[in-house]
Amino acid sequence: MMRAGWLWAVLLVAGCAVSTGPDEAPELVAQPDLAAFSGCFRNCEVPADGPAMLCLSSMLWPEHFTPETRPEAVWIEQGEGESLVVSAISNRSVIKRSRFEAGKHFEFRDGFVELKRDYLASGAGEPGNPFIGVATSKTVLGLGSQGQGLAQQSSAFVGTGFLVIPIAGQVSDTHTFERDESLCPQ
Repeated sequence: MMRAGWLWAVLLVAGCAVSTGPDEAPELVAQPDLAAFSGCFRNCEVPADGPAMLCLSSMLWPEHFTPETRPEAVWIEQGEGESLVVSAISNRSVIKRSRFEAGKHFEFRDGFVELKRDYLASGAGEPGNPFIGVATSKTVLGLGSQGQGLAQQSSAFVGTGFLVIPIAGQVSDTHTFERDESLCPQ
């Protein structure tokens, strides 16, 4: 009987929630329109405690830049209608430019830019993968009260591990990108 009680205790605590980043991460501040996002931002955050860092270019142009070709800055301008023109900048020169449209590449909701969600289903088919289930991730871009760029990334997952252990949880991170107009052409 004791063994069954222990098993139920393990099953009840298998879920988790994790939040990383600075203890006092800046809050996203709702913006009235897309024009408020115009400006020049350092491409990569300055990691507070370690080498892991997130770069805007990796969210906007996945797999396009290598660590050696990574731009210094990302320049955002209001485009026609509900769009943003975003440029990758190195040495004050444009090295890549793209137009992102609301409804196609992102949603502008409640004053924030929400990138299209990613969904993943895992059937534990890969060697070493004990997870069977589904996961989703979301990235919300916005501005902080000091005008800095912010990215909030969150992922949620539910499934089983090793076929018998129920697993459910959520992970979220907040990343800060400094505004620096001196990095972009004027």
